[in-house]
Amino acid sequence: QIFQASWSYKCPTYIQSTPPCQGSCPAGEDIRSYLNIVAGIEKPPKGPDGKPTMSWQEYAWRRITEANPFPAIMGRVCPAPCQTGCNRNTLEGYVGINSVEHYLGDWALEHGLKFDPPANETGRRVAVVGGGVAGLSAAYHLRRRGHAVVVFESFHKLGGMLSFGLPDYRTPHDVVDAEVRRILDLGVELELDAKVTDILETMRAGSFDAAFLAVGAHIANRAYI
Repeated sequence: QIFQASWSYKCPTYIQSTPPCQGSCPAGEDIRSYLNIVAGIEKPPKGPDGKPTMSWQEYAWRRITEANPFPAIMGRVCPAPCQTGCNRNTLEGYVGINSVEHYLGDWALEHGLKFDPPANETGRRVAVVGGGVAGLSAAYHLRRRGHAVVVFESFHKLGGMLSFGLPDYRTPHDVVDAEVRRILDLGVELELDAKVTDILETMRAGSFDAAFLAVGAHIANRAYI
């Protein structure tokens, strides 16, 4: 009664769901979207003269950095769980997503791409304690929303485990420094060699509307015998 040759009484049900690659990405990148740009399916916007306002590489990079401000780093060190979730695994094999991100991240550095400044200032001020990946990512997203951000770091340099934990051949220090600098260029304030007591006194003074704690895990696990 339902199926009659080439037609049916039963209509298909369409379900909107997260693509498996994006669902497997801890950073929440819109992977399918920027791969469509790389593949030429989605084109960069055109200006009044009918010409693209940017290259496809920049367009794809800006789509990635809506979620993740560190594509050149992520493309090098991420274990790529997105590739495990890729639908192409049931056919010829997964798409090399981390390699695409690696390329776009390096291309952006080589061409000096910068993040767009916030459109409006909210007048709110946020303290970020810790200048590693989590703290800098929080500072990036908060600043893009127009909040003033101050990053407090206890070491003499930003980057956290990227700078002090991973070897240079995995994450070249010039790449780390360049992607960190791009976040600071948004207007993020910085205090290095900051002590916890000083930070607490500053917060008690009411200088901030909120705080994000990203102190990291620099103490290794001990071996018990």
